[in-house]
Amino acid sequence: MSEHIFTPIGHIHTEREKKYESPHQPEKGYEQSPAILQLLPNCNYEQALSDVAGFDRIWLIYIFDRNNHWKPKVLVPRGRTKRGVFATRAPYRPNQIGMSCVRLIEIKGLDIYIADSDILDGTPVLDIKPYIPTIDSFPEAKAGWVEELSLLPHYSIVEKQSVKIILDKAGADEKLLRSTVYDILLNDPFPHPYRRIKKITGNEYVLAIRFWRIYYSIEQTDIILYKIELTASTEL
Repeated sequence: MSEHIFTPIGHIHTEREKKYESPHQPEKGYEQSPAILQLLPNCNYEQALSDVAGFDRIWLIYIFDRNNHWKPKVLVPRGRTKRGVFATRAPYRPNQIGMSCVRLIEIKGLDIYIADSDILDGTPVLDIKPYIPTIDSFPEAKAGWVEELSLLPHYSIVEKQSVKIILDKAGADEKLLRSTVYDILLNDPFPHPYRRIKKITGNEYVLAIRFWRIYYSIEQTDIILYKIELTASTEL
């Protein structure tokens, strides 16, 4: 069997730099920020981009370059059951290959502007393919264990005015803070091995994101953010 060596065609440029800033479901995320796929020069990619602008969405094939190991079973964002990695979109794969269907905004030279992306800054991209609804979409196809998620509660987030003010102001420096909070809590607001969430009292919790502490209560399906603090330590 011959060995294939793949060379990136370009890299992603986005505000999302850390793993926890990557949304689990980008098309359902909060305040999605645009990103740019910058193709490498002097590779004749200008011709390769001919006709791409006519598509609303494109597939990006890329490298999970932040991961150096794989796991046969992974814990998914929603639910508490470990799943076989081949039945998930988790990045911990035998080969560090990822794929995302992103929305194409526009193309300027070798810069491809995209939205609804979960890809981190600096990620090497291997290939671009068009998303074709009549070929790539199978609405009636079974979705395996993912169909079980419909039985889980769907939460809404309510921001107290004091929290809203801080999150609005944080947007100047911590542009992804609000979207990261929403993505984490809407998937699962309870303590979880993949989340820095600590229970305070019966229905009150605190979420740690770097130096931020977000305090919230859960009332039925409402997640009420009632306090947010900036601390001097990353420890929870």
